[in-house]
Amino acid sequence: MPLPPSRFTIACVIDENPRFYVELVLWVICARRCLPPDRFQTVVYSVGVEPVDIGSWLHANGIEVRRTKTVVEGAPRCNKLAPFFDDHSTDCTIVCDVDLFFVGDLSDLLCSWRFRAPPNNHSVPPRRIFNSLLAASGLEGGYRPGVALFRGEEGIRETHINNISSGVVVAPAARSGEFARLWKKRAIWLVEHSHLLESWTFHVNQVSFALTMEELREDVELLPPQVNTILHLLSEIATVRAFHLTTGHIPQFPQRFNPDKTLNPDGVAPGVVEAIKRLNECIGEAVATMVQMPSTRDHLDKFLNPQWRR
Repeated sequence: MPLPPSRFTIACVIDENPRFYVELVLWVICARRCLPPDRFQTVVYSVGVEPVDIGSWLHANGIEVRRTKTVVEGAPRCNKLAPFFDDHSTDCTIVCDVDLFFVGDLSDLLCSWRFRAPPNNHSVPPRRIFNSLLAASGLEGGYRPGVALFRGEEGIRETHINNISSGVVVAPAARSGEFARLWKKRAIWLVEHSHLLESWTFHVNQVSFALTMEELREDVELLPPQVNTILHLLSEIATVRAFHLTTGHIPQFPQRFNPDKTLNPDGVAPGVVEAIKRLNECIGEAVATMVQMPSTRDHLDKFLNPQWRR
């Protein structure tokens, strides 16, 4: 039986949207504090040229920056495919959103050589979309059922078996390039057939992931949602390894955010209280860093603010 993976590349991808700059500061601080450097190497991919002050700060913190180009025209969220095309000389490549903030080591959860990601959050897109896509895609087989964390627009949790949250995606290094090529092909196809997604075009990246797994004739091995903890889960779990604080969710939970950007730990389990404490320490350092840099100082309104909508 092969040994489990032991070294990981963890990467995020930003573009020239200032919101990503403020989130990136916290992402780096959390990764630096909470991910063991002997097991994780951290890389930031930049579509376009990052500001000089951001680049200097990343260099000072020992973060490698790789420049990249838009991967799929018309689908900016597919830029997260970029790290999977590269050789990182580690066992697995992990790509996560820049608004996913680590508060603990997750290497003990990464013991498989399969493609991995957390479960879908809200049965998005609904299964009727997957029925249409699978019928039009030319892939063998049809819709196969899985379960999302919460109910979607149909009032049920059912979704396609390979529908995920793309907040974190893990690929074994030996198959990463093949995986990226197929994922890009399926994303391009989805952009060309975007009418089939109806109002769900924002989700090209995760839906094309599901189609890629179908083409590979594999099912994703789900990671625990504790590595992709959304605000809806905080009162329902006892452990958090990473918080996924998206600007789409934050306005729904204004009571969770203090004026200084920290999270309110009321009503959660002791383990979650400790995780929030670690996150809040990182937030304090991040805010102190942001006010020193012109590229982030004027964009603090976009950072962990329930009054700001993207």
